[in-house]
Amino acid sequence: MPSVPNDRRVTVYDIANHLNMSASTVSRVLNNSTLVGSETRERILQAADELGYLRRRIRRHGGRTILNIALFLPYGGNNYVHLFYDAAEFIHALDEGFGDVRANIVSVVNGPDVQIFDQKKLGDIDACVFGFTSPRPESLAVIEERAIPVVLINRTDPKRNYVVSDHAGGMALLLDELVAGEPEVRPCYLGFPVIPQVSELRLQGLIAAVKRRGVTFGRDDVVNVEQLSQITPALIERLLGQGYTALVCFNDVLAVYTYQCALGMGLRVPRDFSLTGFDNSPVRSLISEPIVSVDLAVPQMGYHAGRWLRDAIIEKTLTSLHLHLPGDLVPGTTVRGTSPAGNTTKES
Repeated sequence: MPSVPNDRRVTVYDIANHLNMSASTVSRVLNNSTLVGSETRERILQAADELGYLRRRIRRHGGRTILNIALFLPYGGNNYVHLFYDAAEFIHALDEGFGDVRANIVSVVNGPDVQIFDQKKLGDIDACVFGFTSPRPESLAVIEERAIPVVLINRTDPKRNYVVSDHAGGMALLLDELVAGEPEVRPCYLGFPVIPQVSELRLQGLIAAVKRRGVTFGRDDVVNVEQLSQITPALIERLLGQGYTALVCFNDVLAVYTYQCALGMGLRVPRDFSLTGFDNSPVRSLISEPIVSVDLAVPQMGYHAGRWLRDAIIEKTLTSLHLHLPGDLVPGTTVRGTSPAGNTTKES
C-alpha cells in the first residue's frame, strides 16, 4: 500500500488516488452523503482508516451554508399520539434556532423499517433530530459511525444530547395547584405506558411532590392506561369509590377523554373530582372547560435544539446539551377551589 509522508496530513486526494476513485466520491462519503452505495462507502472508510485520515474541524460560513437536517417523528401506530403537541410549531421553532443559517429540514417517520441513509433526497445529512420519539439502536450505530450530531427531543439519555421538558417540575406545579384547592386531596395517577420513559418521569415527579407536601400516595395509586378505550364509566366509578378526589392524567389527551366520560355519567368536574392534564396540547380546545395543565415548552425545545446544532456544525463547538426546560402552569377550571386565573376561591 502506498504510504503518505509522515510530515503532512492525509487528504481526500490521497484516499482517492489509493482507491483509483474520484476525489468528489471520497469527499461525499467523508461528509456523510447518502448518494454513494454502501459497498463503495465501506471501501473508502476502510482506506481512510488505514491511511490515517483525520477529519479537520473547519468552521463553516453560516451565511453560505445550507444544512440538511433529518427530523425523525413518531410512527403513527396510535393516531392520538400526534395530538400531544403541535408538530408544525415544533418544526418552525427548530428552524428559528438555526438563525441566519438556512436549514433544509426533511421529516422521516421513525417506523420499524426506517432506513436513515437510503433516502437520496436527503443528500448530505448534517444532523439528526429525534422529535418525541426514541432512536432505534441500529439507527444510532449508523449515526455514530458517521459522526453526525444528534439531538433527542423530550427523551433523555445520559449518553446523548437532548432537550426535554421538566416533567418532574411540571407535576410539582400540578400538585401544588391541587393542594391549594383541597389540602386533603387524594390523587390517582393515570399513566400511559405506551411512552414509558415520559410517563415514568412524570410519575417520579408526582411521587417526589407528594412526599414534599405530605400527601398520601404510593405505587398502588397508579392506574396505567394503554388505550383510551380503557377509560370507562366503570373505571371512573371504581376510582371515585376508592376515595380518590383527583385524577392526575399523564397528559391532556387522557384528561379530555376522562372529562368526556365523566360528563356522560352525569358527573361534574371539579365538583365530583379534580382533573389535571399535561402538555397544554391542542386537544384541550375540544372541550368547553379548560383543563388545568402544564405547558410542554415545545417552541423552546425546538429553538434550543436548532441553536445547539447550528453552533456544533458551523462553529464546531464541542459542548454537550442536557437541557431540562421548565413549563408554566396552565390555569383552568377543573381543580377544586381554584379559578381559571389560578387563584384559590371559595366554593359555595
